[in-house]
This record gives sequence, C-alpha cells and structure tokens, in this order.
Amino acid sequence: MPSNRERIRSAHAADGGIVLDIDRGKMFSLNASGSVIFQFLEKGFGEEKIIEELVRRFEIPAHVAKQDLNDFREALRRHALLTPNQLPASE
Repeated sequence: MPSNRERIRSAHAADGGIVLDIDRGKMFSLNASGSVIFQFLEKGFGEEKIIEELVRRFEIPAHVAKQDLNDFREALRRHALLTPNQLPASE
C-alpha cells in the first residue's frame, strides 16, 4: 500500500477543507476546525500544541478542543486517512 503522502491529498481554506483518498476514490469535507486539526497532524504537531491553537483560533475552552481533537482522530482512524505515527497519543 502506498504511503499516505502518496495517496492522500488535501486542500484548505479559511472556512474548511477537503481530503481526497486517491486509492479509494473518496473525498471528505472538513469544517474549519477539522481543517486546522488535519493540517497540524500532517505536520506532526503534538496534542498540546493543537489544543492550544484550537483554543486561540476558535475561542473555545480547552476541554472542548481536546474532545474535538479526540473525536477527529477517531474519525481519521476509521477512514485510514493518517498513519498511526501521524496521530499523536493523548498526553
């Protein structure tokens, strides 16, 4: 199976983004927070940094940002959109 970098493409804008799984022919739509999370996971940012950025950008409490991140990571796992090493463990 090709690496995710070869089979996954994404595009992002201020109001959201899209992720395309080329091998499976599936496209996923992301809202603004999902787009931010996806980009940070691709860059290898840790959970704490992602939560801090969500709190800052979307003016939400840290516990809400953490839950959103956890829910989003689970969705990524279900759809195999990022490899396990791109999904930082909960801290």
